[in-house]
Amino acid sequence: MNGPQPRLHLPHAKWPDADRQLWARAVDSDDPFEEAGGARLAKATRHSYLFAWRRFLGFLAINEPAALEAAPSERLTIARIRQFVAHLAETNTPRSVANAITMVYLAARMMMPERDWSWLKVVKTRLYAAAPAHAPAGPIITSVGLLDLGQQLMDESQPVLGAQMRMKDAVQFRDGLIIAMIAFIPIRRKNLASLEIGRHLVRDNDGWNVVIPGDETKTGTPIEFAVPELLLPYLTTYLNTVRSRLLGRARSVALWVSSTGGALCYGAMGEIISRHSMARLNVRITLHNARHAAATTWAIARPDQIGAARDLLAHNDLRTTTKYYNRAKGIEASRTYSKIISEIGRTRTKKIKQFKLEFRRFADRSSD
Repeated sequence: MNGPQPRLHLPHAKWPDADRQLWARAVDSDDPFEEAGGARLAKATRHSYLFAWRRFLGFLAINEPAALEAAPSERLTIARIRQFVAHLAETNTPRSVANAITMVYLAARMMMPERDWSWLKVVKTRLYAAAPAHAPAGPIITSVGLLDLGQQLMDESQPVLGAQMRMKDAVQFRDGLIIAMIAFIPIRRKNLASLEIGRHLVRDNDGWNVVIPGDETKTGTPIEFAVPELLLPYLTTYLNTVRSRLLGRARSVALWVSSTGGALCYGAMGEIISRHSMARLNVRITLHNARHAAATTWAIARPDQIGAARDLLAHNDLRTTTKYYNRAKGIEASRTYSKIISEIGRTRTKKIKQFKLEFRRFADRSSD
């Protein structure tokens, strides 16, 4: 390979032959009896494992090159993991170190499933336990707040019958619909950016569904959402008028298109919600916050059905939903809002205003 050698990562092409063979075997395996079969993992997950292993091999290449000559199963020892942890800790937070070792553990389990890696599992668990607790910072956000922001943007930029729509208004309407959609459909950014009309956005009688097959999701779980009735008029306006204005003479099956007529890129998705939330709410909201908001809203409205939030977010483990996404505080507050939130799909008047008033009081109490 030409060019300077990587300092921290050992490229896959330079891995020892044994490692490359183990990796190839793992990613080609779809044996249903293998818990960590690589072929059944989402592409993004396999990339995480790949980068973790090349990071570990890069560390060895710099600090103990002779170790690369050993068999992969013999090379991975508690002593070397201790050294690797110390190395990572020089430039990473404790939680990031724990994440890195977890990926090494999962990569080892996938590549060498016949070996007992329980000791490495214990190590990564201890690293997580020792890391300072990390919780989302900033104000509590619910899906209602996102919906309100999205509708505000769309209502301000509605196309006028018989008039040419300004590009600025078309972009704002598109952004508003994206924000309103993720309030109801909190999918991950990769899936949001790759939505295609006719493939993921599918017509169903008088409505629309968002359907994402399992091989395109992070967890391998198929996702299907019905676009709520509240948003159907906005979606119709976007498809019939706004999207055409953005496309111009270009042709595309992408649902979200840019002002130049191409598919809106992955990176733009996060910038859209952050920019508008800062301008309108004076707080930076990310697409991941929208997933936090979905679990929070569900916990407020239906605290006895938090398991449904796991399905909503396509998590494999309920603990992920409750530990990292649920920021609701207080059973009393949950009961107060449950009746109000249930009305969101049927009314946009008095109940919404009441919810926002009660929610502000709730947020104020929570910040005390």
